[in-house]
Amino acid sequence: MDNIDKIIWVLPFLAIMDVVSTFYVESQNFDLHQYEVGFFARLALLSGVIYVYAVIYVLIVIGFSYVFWYIKKKLTPSELLDKIVFVFLVVVTGYIYVTISATFIVNFFLPAIIQRGINWNNVVLVTYLATLASLIFYVGQDAIVWLRTKGEKK
Repeated sequence: MDNIDKIIWVLPFLAIMDVVSTFYVESQNFDLHQYEVGFFARLALLSGVIYVYAVIYVLIVIGFSYVFWYIKKKLTPSELLDKIVFVFLVVVTGYIYVTISATFIVNFFLPAIIQRGINWNNVVLVTYLATLASLIFYVGQDAIVWLRTKGEKK
């Protein structure tokens, strides 16, 4: 299992952390209507089914992780189309990883951010950039090695 597989399989854990941090914010008496930024999560919140949505959300992320892992497992580095699919897979997985990671990190620090009057958008931006940099550092080498491979998959 390479680092890309690890990132794929950490997504369900991050989704659980996102849900936990959202409910943590709610437990700190913050209005989720004001701080929930996800479109579907906001809809679920307005409909009063946020707890059902949370379970469905985690199950969807688990499903995506399995599909991403299965697709990656079937790709062959010697095929050009497979290399294109691989790059797309890494970008989509990275986007999901960065988005969910930044969301749960900001959620956990939201009470301190509000209390200290720190600009929320700046914290979100720095968190996104730091998470993206760590992701590139962690999976960049494996992705480059996979793309440069000429023979059959390992």
